[in-house]
Amino acid sequence: MENFKLENMELSPLDRAKRHVTFQHRGASGWITLAKKEPDGGWKQYHYQPNELAVELPKWLGEDVYFSQNTFYKPQRRIENIRQLRALYVDVDCHTIGYEPEWVVGKLDIEVFYDNILPEPNLIIFSGRGIVCVWLIEPVPYKALPLWKAVENYFYEQLSYVGADKKSLDPTRVFRIDGSVNSKSKREVVVEYRHGDRYVLRDLQYEYLPELTRTETGKKGRKGKLVRLHNIQTLHYARLLDLIRLAEIRNYDL
Repeated sequence: MENFKLENMELSPLDRAKRHVTFQHRGASGWITLAKKEPDGGWKQYHYQPNELAVELPKWLGEDVYFSQNTFYKPQRRIENIRQLRALYVDVDCHTIGYEPEWVVGKLDIEVFYDNILPEPNLIIFSGRGIVCVWLIEPVPYKALPLWKAVENYFYEQLSYVGADKKSLDPTRVFRIDGSVNSKSKREVVVEYRHGDRYVLRDLQYEYLPELTRTETGKKGRKGKLVRLHNIQTLHYARLLDLIRLAEIRNYDL
């Protein structure tokens, strides 16, 4: 972590914020949300087109500043307004179980990413108390939401043992911006960039959701990684895959 911390010190907080937003939303279509938690506990947010962000960011940067990971048809951060699904992410609240963020990243590198349990994230946000792993994907429309949700849930399950937050899986989620400050910990948000190649959502399905692969193609596919526990969770998961298949058969005309 020291290397990218030193690299970040060479840039101003504003330049880091611009780099972060640009890295995730270069070529984006739709509205992007900037949000800020006020000292009195209030919450304000505004929506900008991608080409407006660089100009508007100086007005926002400071404590508790966030931006949306996906884009919207209209300036309203609602699920029904999703225009492009552009990222998968898992928010790891490792502080709740007493783990240091740097230790968790090292653990995930060895136990999850190196062994290809999950692909390596494009970037990791050190949010001041925990981390957020972000996987950038080739943009897909709202119609792909069932498949996006299936992959998102699977990624969460693989990181649940280090404190992944189940409440942070919705497609309208906002996360902290590089160069801002977490008011709770008084720590600066730092982003570690790992690579810039976007994943294809369908490829992630074939690679990491072997059950769905066999259902759709009839092929054996790669060996399943899910532990098959016969409980209410696996029942819900099976029904989710059924709904995804039904949506695709109908060409998402629901």
